[in-house]
Amino acid sequence: MKLYAPTTALTCQVNASISFETAMFDTTCKDSTAWSEQLPGTKSWSASGTGNLAFDATNGFEELFASWTAQTSLAIIFQTAVTGDKKYSGTTYISSGSLTSDGNDTAVTWEFEFTGTGALTEAAVS
Repeated sequence: MKLYAPTTALTCQVNASISFETAMFDTTCKDSTAWSEQLPGTKSWSASGTGNLAFDATNGFEELFASWTAQTSLAIIFQTAVTGDKKYSGTTYISSGSLTSDGNDTAVTWEFEFTGTGALTEAAVS
């Protein structure tokens, strides 16, 4: 699976991930008989990606850096290229990023963290 922003895959990806969580709130009371009781609250999600740096990339570090600098929202999709597979998409802001050069004879890599704003949706790749 790859990250697309908005509809073009990020160039030269090495890793991509998406995560989601629900904040739980405690509803334990004296009637709970010593057991913790929880209810689901606010949902949130994020995505991240790592890639090899290529300044001539069609959709790579420079485009992501420009979006971060301008603090503009960025639609992303996490999907395969196989019709019918599931894809996950939503609107994000870039919350962090980095460029790393780890010594001799290794690729310079970029990494970005995307924080979702609003719903993460599931659909089929078409």
